[in-house]
Amino acid sequence: MTSANSLLTLDRRRLIGGAAGLGGVLSLAACGVRGGNNADNTDNADATPDAAADTERTVDADNGRVTVPARPERVVVTDNYSVWMLSDVGMVPVGIPEGTAAPATLPADIHEAISDVTTIGVPGEPNAQAVASVAPDLILDQFYAAKAEELTPIAPVVHFNWHDSDSLWHQQAERVADAVNRSDRLTEIRDVYQSRLAEVRDTYADQIAASVWAPLSGGPNGTFFLGSPLLSVLRDLGLTIGAGISDDEAGFVEMSYEDLEVLEDCTVLIYSQLFDGELAAPTAELVANPVWRGLAPVSAGRAFPVRHYGVCSYRYANGAVDEIEAILAQL
Repeated sequence: MTSANSLLTLDRRRLIGGAAGLGGVLSLAACGVRGGNNADNTDNADATPDAAADTERTVDADNGRVTVPARPERVVVTDNYSVWMLSDVGMVPVGIPEGTAAPATLPADIHEAISDVTTIGVPGEPNAQAVASVAPDLILDQFYAAKAEELTPIAPVVHFNWHDSDSLWHQQAERVADAVNRSDRLTEIRDVYQSRLAEVRDTYADQIAASVWAPLSGGPNGTFFLGSPLLSVLRDLGLTIGAGISDDEAGFVEMSYEDLEVLEDCTVLIYSQLFDGELAAPTAELVANPVWRGLAPVSAGRAFPVRHYGVCSYRYANGAVDEIEAILAQL
């Protein structure tokens, strides 16, 4: 059984696989540059602009050693995952990519916090004028190094490569927290996660020992994606993973509906659900398929939708633990 302190099983979160594996969950909503502020950021009240401007520190990033403010307060992010990681440390960015604030893809509290934040262009194509308009003191990027580097005349750019690296989501979260000098806040929410793992493992030890799980979501044209970043939470809870998913596999393996029988060794299936309670179209098609409905765990009433499916931060991981606990209580 995985210990509460073991995070080595946490899986990769890559942009291409992640977006595809969620079956279109992270759809882009077209919108223009909108005004926003960081008034909800409680950390801002503790620092003065002059102190932040006069004090600097160096961050070791994948684009070199970057000099940044000692306590950044106005952060622009070029990808949506950085938004969620900043929420772990109590920060709201002043600029985000278009589509990030889609209400169906976010918990209500995170959506409310970023709904009025200025958008700075579509993911991968940040608009320099829009970025400059919010006067950032730091720009965070995890996927678009070349495009982000073009923004260096505006503010320091810190790039933590996640697109083609072996970094795990919790490692990326730690680097983001360090870049904004709030690692102490990340420690707090990580401790909550580890405490919840231990609590659920103890309370539902019998159900955990007797069940075999697999996460999946719908794909295009009669396919589904086996696996999810949610595997990290399942493994940390000590759950047995079935469907031929290896111990070190990160997930998002595309398979045909004809391969759904691979799920027959499972006693519990979990599939992606939007935060508004709906299913993305590919997943809705999957669960309506007769082959799916004939699977043993589905027939037994042990297929469950999960909102916190795309785990990429401790906030999301804690939400996933809550949902899995609710499922365990039904077994």
